[in-house]
Amino acid sequence: MRALANVDGGVVKAEIEIDTAPERVFRSLTDPGELAAWWGSDDMYRTYDWQIDLRPGGAWSAKARAPDGTEMTVDGTYVEIDPPRLLVFTWRPSWDDFAETTVRFDLQRTASGTRVLVTHTGFGDRAMAAAGTGEGWKRVLEWLGEHVTTAPSD
Repeated sequence: MRALANVDGGVVKAEIEIDTAPERVFRSLTDPGELAAWWGSDDMYRTYDWQIDLRPGGAWSAKARAPDGTEMTVDGTYVEIDPPRLLVFTWRPSWDDFAETTVRFDLQRTASGTRVLVTHTGFGDRAMAAAGTGEGWKRVLEWLGEHVTTAPSD
C-alpha cells in the first residue's frame, strides 16, 4: 500500500488503494476518535481535539503538536457529505496563515476494497504551498491506510 501524489497547476491530487470497505474508510475520515488515532506520527506531529459537526455547513477543527512542542491548528467547514462516497470541506491551516483551500475525498469501491482520491484545490499562485501539501497528503493517506487495515473496526 503506497500513496501517490502530484501537483499540476496548483491542484494537488493524491490517491491510495486500501483493502477495506468504503464505509470503514469514511468513518475513519469523520469520527473524531478515529481521526486522532491515525492522523499524525510521533516523529512529525500528532493531531488531537478533533471537533466535528458532520453536516453541510457544519464546522470542523483539530489541533496538532510537533515533537518540539509547537502547536498548530486547522479548521474548516463541510461543503458536501455523501457517505461513504464523498467528503468535501474547506481547509484553513495555521501553518499557512489560515489560507482557505478545499479538500475533496472521493471513495470508490474496488474489487479488493477502496480507492481513495484526494483533490486539494485553491492554492492559486502559491506553488510552494501546493508542492509541500502534495507530500503531506501522501503521508496522511499512508497513515489512513495503515489504520483502517490494522485497527479493530468494532
